[in-house]
Amino acid sequence: MHPLLLESITSGKQSTPADLIRLYNESKYRKLDNLDYFPRQPKFPSKPHHAPINSLSLDSQSNRYLLSGAGDASVKLYDLEQQFLSNDTGASTAAASSQEQRKPSNKKRIYEPLVSIPPKTIHKFGITHLKWWPDNGMWLSSSYDYTLNVNDATTMQPVHSFKMGSRVINFDFDPSGANTTVACCMDGGIGGIKLADLRTLSETQTLGGGGKVQGGFGYMMSCCWSPTNPYFVVGGGVDGYGIGWDIRASNGVLFKLDSNIATTNHMLDEKKLMFSNEIPKAHNGFINGMMFNEIGTELFTLGSDDKIRVWDLTTSDRPLNKSINFGPLVRNKSRQHITMSLSPLNETDVQYLWFPSDTGEILVFRANDGKLLARLNKHGERLNKRTTSIVYSKNSSLRYYSGCLDGSLTTWGYSHYETESQMTPVNFDNGVDYDKDEEDKDEQDANQPVQNVLDRISEEMGEGRALTNFQKPSKY
Repeated sequence: MHPLLLESITSGKQSTPADLIRLYNESKYRKLDNLDYFPRQPKFPSKPHHAPINSLSLDSQSNRYLLSGAGDASVKLYDLEQQFLSNDTGASTAAASSQEQRKPSNKKRIYEPLVSIPPKTIHKFGITHLKWWPDNGMWLSSSYDYTLNVNDATTMQPVHSFKMGSRVINFDFDPSGANTTVACCMDGGIGGIKLADLRTLSETQTLGGGGKVQGGFGYMMSCCWSPTNPYFVVGGGVDGYGIGWDIRASNGVLFKLDSNIATTNHMLDEKKLMFSNEIPKAHNGFINGMMFNEIGTELFTLGSDDKIRVWDLTTSDRPLNKSINFGPLVRNKSRQHITMSLSPLNETDVQYLWFPSDTGEILVFRANDGKLLARLNKHGERLNKRTTSIVYSKNSSLRYYSGCLDGSLTTWGYSHYETESQMTPVNFDNGVDYDKDEEDKDEQDANQPVQNVLDRISEEMGEGRALTNFQKPSKY
């Protein structure tokens, strides 16, 4: 029995509708799958890009418009609420209305791009990262051609281009849009994080520039902006450094992530925890992925040492390594930025971290203890192609979208329309005689109606109340 139901039964406390929704969402996380193999689920074209997909971005306003950027500098925009019916040949015929979706049909429902930007149109070389601005009025893109472009969402054309002087590996900005500064990570120049102001259309300053001799931290591969503080940004370097800055100060280093200082030993003498390097390291390798949780209390970092680390930012003096072990299946040697995904805070009892591994699998972990929940992969010939970016559509939809190095887009999650027992079985002759009665029994079981999850919850809660209200009969 689920802990939430057990608590409501034993304590007599009435569960709120929000608790039941979280319980229902968590039950769906136990049945994750690749939705491209469900006939009635909408899917993307077999290969929307002819080059590796390097970045995905889903708008934060309506969670509807998906941007995908590829290594050949092509960009496609998808409307996730607009689907088309396609024949087996792949030609789309008409838009799928709500009535047509209920009717059985042999046609497939696919996402057709609203806008397709050809290669070498907005950038000369491959796109490294792209992201929607919080108000959906524009989106930003970076490339190996040394530029950071600001693109209009209406015309899908660049309105301004920053000449950064080096290849832009990753960038990020304030999720609330209160600050117009963009933090850029580059693999050349003096290193550090270069700040570009969209309001003045100029480069303001460089955080942590120069080598160790000049007091810098080298080149940065990833950066992340705090969701609660518009002036707080964290960068991850090629040497394993994780540095937090206040952009209002010229030397505003707030902290340096140290993997040796954990929640269990942070009260010890600091000199005993510093072993050899003057600058503490967050990972024993480059950091090519990082993200905050929704309220900015935890920071997730991904390193080439095959480690995912979670940092507690609620302490007064410095972040602490929570020492969460995500197991031996984590594989990460990629030299490009990797985008992980984290489920919303209030959607389930615990948050779930989606990580794309070098093996081609997508690993789903419990974020609070690192327990592995699911190992998802793409069946078929493109099994070993790594996923580079994962985004979530939110609103309790349990729909995750991923972009892969083979140029494909995949939908992951829980199917609302059909379960494994409702799918058409595959009949084949295995050369062994079978019992006809057993086959009839299996068909009867498959035709039984599937009970709703909320109905089962109601029945369990009713049985629990009956047990608590039961009184022993009198001896007399």
